[in-house]
Formats: sequence, structure tokens, C-alpha cells
Amino acid sequence: MGPSRELDIETKKKFRFTLNVTRSFNAEGGHSETGGLTTDGRLIEIGNHWHHVSMSMSRFNLGLHYQLNPRTKLALVLPYSIKNQSAKIEWEASNPSVSDQDAAIRNGYIHHRDETYRGFEDLNLTTNYHWNGFTSIKNDRITLSAGLSIPTGKIEPDPYKLGDVGKKHLHLQFGTGTLTPSFQVIYILPVNDLLSVQSRLSFRRPFYENKYSFLSPPETSTYFGIALKVSNILRLHGSWMVFRQGFGYWDGNRDRNTGMQMHALQLGTNTTIGRKTPLNISVIVPIHQQMLSTGDTFEHGILLSSSVSHVF
Repeated sequence: MGPSRELDIETKKKFRFTLNVTRSFNAEGGHSETGGLTTDGRLIEIGNHWHHVSMSMSRFNLGLHYQLNPRTKLALVLPYSIKNQSAKIEWEASNPSVSDQDAAIRNGYIHHRDETYRGFEDLNLTTNYHWNGFTSIKNDRITLSAGLSIPTGKIEPDPYKLGDVGKKHLHLQFGTGTLTPSFQVIYILPVNDLLSVQSRLSFRRPFYENKYSFLSPPETSTYFGIALKVSNILRLHGSWMVFRQGFGYWDGNRDRNTGMQMHALQLGTNTTIGRKTPLNISVIVPIHQQMLSTGDTFEHGILLSSSVSHVF
């Protein structure tokens, strides 16, 4: 999500609890396939068909933030995800044989299933340093963040090796399986009392393989937008976002289900409930997506995000 300047509330409070909920709809993926599976578990060649996979996801981020001093904040964030997956077989031939259909369904099941997956993801620890008056321009602000994810999320073994021998597997991961550093820079420049320009650069990169010899892909996101103060309790913001995911590797071999770039428009609002509870609601609309490989990387649909926090 892009940065948004918090409304002025209880600035002297030490602790802040946050809850962020992100809901994604209609992510679509899939790949062509010519493999089938017999009743005794043997892989066979059948007619060309397509594994069509759909995904919707809900992600809950529970955060506890501590104001160490006027410039430094510590944060602990625990993510929890619910991923709803559905899959079906689509044929190029108009009348595939019954035996081919049965073999395709059996093989499709070991790859993708109509199932819901739930679990905690990697725990995130972050240190944020705020610097007001970063330049000679009055009231501008820069925030530098350094984070480390702790491998608490469930990870899966190599799905390609399992698929090659007709074994059931899962491509979805709930973590990287490694200690993964991240960095972020946020800059806010007030134009006047009502309008500000905001930008962000985020970067995350795992540096070693997990216990299943998987190296998770690096991720980079950039953001540029504006925020408009409508009143003391209401701000509107809009931004252009670019997200890029690099490639992951299984034991040195590129994971063809990784690698994508997305341009998106984000629109949202910030307000408060009472004096201590900021509320942020936004919608992210993908404008252009490019898959960097030929696997079944998902194209994202519309994302809705809401966050609420409370200081104490």
C-alpha cells in the first residue's frame, strides 16, 4: 500500500495497535498441459488442455507499534491469510475422450484443487526513523524503514519434482522460509496547507535458499501520489503504483510461476473515529500487468484495503 500522512491525533502516546485487511478478487492463472494420470498413478500423454486456476485472498495484518522516541518507531506485524483456490480443466478439442477427461481430472487434482488454505505468514519486525525538515523546504518529511521477516509461515517442498512423479503438491507459500530483509523510503512534500506530494520506494530480497532449496523472488515497489486535506478529519489520496516481482529458484532452477510486473491506480481516503482511531480505506485497480515467464503466475484483480489503528 502507498504511504498516507496520518491525521494529527494523540502524538504523545507510546503504543499503537493496527489492523489492516486486504481483499483481492478474481486473480486468474493457468497453464497448458498434455499430461494425464492413470488410476494407478502413472503419468501418461493425452490431448492438449488447459489448467485454469482462480484465486481470491483475504490478508489480515495485526501490528503493534512502539514510539521509542520522537523520531524512531518499532513495529511488530503478524500477517494471516485465507486463500480460496478453484480450478477447472478446459479443452482445446471439442470432444475429448472419456478416458482423457478422467486422466486430465486426476492429474489436475494433484496440481490445483478447489480448496481454501489458511495460515500465518512470516512475522515482520521493522524499525522506522522519521526526519522532519529533511531539506530546506519547511515541513517536508522522510521516513527510512529497515525490516526483517522471521520464517514463521508454512512453506512447501519443490512442487515440480512432486508433479513429475504424479504426487499431490501445492504451489502456494505462506512464507519464504528464510530471514528476509526489507527496506523502504517514504518522502512527503507539502505543497501548501491542503495538498502534499508523496512518494515511496520499497525493496525486499531473500539472500539464501530455504530448507527445500527454494530461493524466494525479490520484490520492488514504487509509488507516487498526492494527498488532499478536505478537513481536519478527512483526507483524500491518489497514486500511481508499480510493483515488480523477480524470479524465484528451486535448487538453482528458475521457478516459472514467478516473475511479473504490475502498474496500478490507488484511490483512498483517511479519516478518524473519535480522537484516537484513524481509518484508511482504499481501492487498488491494476491497469497493466506483464508476466515475465510462461508459467501460471496470477494476474491480479481489484484489491480493497482498509486499516484501522488505535493509540494507547
